[in-house]
Amino acid sequence: MNGRILFITHQLSRTGAPIVLLDMIKLCKRERADIDVITMMDGELGEQLHNMGIDYKIMERFYPEKERLLSEWSRYNLVVANTIVTYEVIHVLNGSKIPVIWWLHEGRQYFEYFASVIPHFGTIGSNIHTYAVSPYVKSVIKDIYKCDVPMMHFAVYGYEGEADKHYARKRDVVKFLTAGTFSKIKGQDVLAAAIRMLPDEYMKKAEFSFCGNEAAVDEEVYTSVCELEKDYNNVHMLHQLTRQQTISCMEDADCLIVPSRIEPLSAVAIEMMMTGGTVLCTDVCGIAYYVEDGENGYVTSSDDPQRLAESIIRVIDDYDNWEHIGKIGHQTYMKHFSREAVEPDIVPVSYTHLTLPTIRL
Repeated sequence: MNGRILFITHQLSRTGAPIVLLDMIKLCKRERADIDVITMMDGELGEQLHNMGIDYKIMERFYPEKERLLSEWSRYNLVVANTIVTYEVIHVLNGSKIPVIWWLHEGRQYFEYFASVIPHFGTIGSNIHTYAVSPYVKSVIKDIYKCDVPMMHFAVYGYEGEADKHYARKRDVVKFLTAGTFSKIKGQDVLAAAIRMLPDEYMKKAEFSFCGNEAAVDEEVYTSVCELEKDYNNVHMLHQLTRQQTISCMEDADCLIVPSRIEPLSAVAIEMMMTGGTVLCTDVCGIAYYVEDGENGYVTSSDDPQRLAESIIRVIDDYDNWEHIGKIGHQTYMKHFSREAVEPDIVPVSYTHLTLPTIRL
């Protein structure tokens, strides 16, 4: 691969969309592309970019400098704009000769919030190629804008363990893990309420651990988990962990709970499947599209502590089925989200005459 690519993201926080964009950057760098990065907000991932030999700029606005940016960016073979928050980049480049991939990761509420400022997907310029990260995002765009956009999955990798050792492990206490920023969207307060509803005999069979970004939390949600830890000796706050530390916790856990109220996909659920562990997610999660309840994971109702408590009980009772679920869940990961499955679809093969990704729908 020879060519220059500009990646633009809303932030470099260690959250879902920036993390998967970083993986795409690594992929393109390995293919010997020249890479530049612009972020609207700095964050922890900046250090990783520097370690890769990639410098980045911070820009909060784009449209006020449209003419200058059009001139500067004309030297790139491709611009990748990550998330709906980079909509000003689309206004700058819309109708130009510069090929653009606009990669969208957001839930319905973001499309509604930005409705007055984002371009209409049905009338966007032919140089703008819009992709949804999951079937959920694709369906939101279809419902609101009455137009189809293709999907582009991200690859999740970096696990060097043996998945079969994970899903084959059995023990008396079931270890549950929840990972994510403490917020209403991620729904840890729903999980805290569900744990309090568990009968004593099931509390004795379970252990719950929480980890996540604590730089900017919803105090009500965060407090609900802190109080839960004070009240129960089988509830543990692991606080903010690195990705590798989180993967290690996944290896040690039996089931990852994703209690989100809104979740366009869920990178952590995919990571759990990668390690061979079991996932329990809510029905609003994009990953639920790939989960057949009781076959390769578990699906429960969102924003419903009682149903979540019942699902936790079901996971504990389903002890003899874990190996099957872990094995089929890992196969789901390999089919849809592994490097081998995704990379052939996201590496443009020519930058002299740009060939954009061929996307599996």
